[in-house]
Amino acid sequence: MSSPLDIIIITIIALLLISTVVVLFINNKKGIAIRKQINDKDSELQLLNRELSSLHEQFEELETKKKGEEDPEQLKAGAELTLKKALKRAEEENFQKNTFLSNLSSEIRTPLNNIVGFSSLLETETSLIENKELFEYARGISESGDRLINLLNNIIDISRIESHDMDIVINPCSVPTVISNVGQLYVFKANDQKIKFNIINKDIPDALADDKVLTKVLGGIVDNAIKYTEKGFVNISSGYNTKTNQITVRVKDSGSGIDPTYLKEIFNAFRPDAPGYNKELQGTRLGLPIAKRFMEMMDGDLEIDSKKGEGTTVTVFLKAAVEKVVEEEVETEAIEAAGDGEVTPRKTKVLQDLDIFIVEDDLMNSMVLVQMTKSLGKVTTAVNGEATLKIVDDKVAKGEKFDIMLFDINLPPPWDGVKLMQTIRKKHSAYKNIPFVAQTAYAMTGDREKLLESGFDDYIPKPINKNELYTIMKNQLSKH
Repeated sequence: MSSPLDIIIITIIALLLISTVVVLFINNKKGIAIRKQINDKDSELQLLNRELSSLHEQFEELETKKKGEEDPEQLKAGAELTLKKALKRAEEENFQKNTFLSNLSSEIRTPLNNIVGFSSLLETETSLIENKELFEYARGISESGDRLINLLNNIIDISRIESHDMDIVINPCSVPTVISNVGQLYVFKANDQKIKFNIINKDIPDALADDKVLTKVLGGIVDNAIKYTEKGFVNISSGYNTKTNQITVRVKDSGSGIDPTYLKEIFNAFRPDAPGYNKELQGTRLGLPIAKRFMEMMDGDLEIDSKKGEGTTVTVFLKAAVEKVVEEEVETEAIEAAGDGEVTPRKTKVLQDLDIFIVEDDLMNSMVLVQMTKSLGKVTTAVNGEATLKIVDDKVAKGEKFDIMLFDINLPPPWDGVKLMQTIRKKHSAYKNIPFVAQTAYAMTGDREKLLESGFDDYIPKPINKNELYTIMKNQLSKH
């Protein structure tokens, strides 16, 4: 569509053309009488044309000035709109990716929980009947299950790190406490391999870190150290450098060590031709690269020193929360092999004569949990919300209550673990101080925090590790 100014210009041109035609006509002798009048009008039109041309130039200047003033805002608005659209698409794609990973995690973890759980029970039974061949079969199944779990966890972790989708919450945390918790998880594995497992803690200040991520990092390092140490020792020690205000955690083993060629590329997660460990022990090689990135995300660092055949030392560096002058007294806890036979979690008074309630709709998972916990006391089970509420109501009516509640999150509708836990605590005040532990196959980043915020006291992902379950139960029962 033409602007008003364009119409005016076209009109002037048309008038000039008409004027020219008229002039040609009155050049004829018959039109001489009115020529003077036409010339006068032509002069007036030319004057008007000059005035309109001047007005057009002024209009152009005003438009340019106005455009110059509005362009930055228009560009900003356009950029913001484009950014919002891009963010929307990114959020949708990230949601779809997280949904896929979450569903993948659940679909793999649920059957893995059955495989690992029953293989662990088979190990126990075959060791008791002293059938070495069957025991080795059961152990092979268990180790394969553990490798699949580690692979699943590493794939999810590396995917989230690469997409900057990891939730790291930095707070002051007690490093000796984290080390002790890691030690409780891996002491049985060390005992089983007949190696000395020592924890050496100093009186040090808190570190600035995410305690759950730090536990994961140290757990992976210790797991590798034990795995690649056939004989000798694995030591975990903590320290504090007053000059740099750094907390250090050192994991040293006397294992097989790492080939120098591989050591140069050990933090490269996707190097396909890395030599180093033999193929039997090599695995996916994602553990240390992920640990390195986790430490960098917590504004810390990780270094490794190793000699082939002499052992490996991995050192973790963290910023101290506050400066503190520490004394040189060292507390050492030496954990040695428990001897021949089955290695079972050490029972304490806290884990004796318990009344345990397990809510799990998957029959196989329920059987695994019952077998894991029946030695600790009486175990009651339920498969849905209605049955759970009836059991709890009947027990309360008798003036009794359970000592600890292990709830699956994914239950048959209309219930889920969160809703069921909140209903019980709201309905029965006696359960406000009873520990509720969530167990779920949806073991994604942020799930634990969401469950704790909803009211659960702790959380354990499937497949459930017996030692980890015992540790969580002991900690929660001690608190309550």
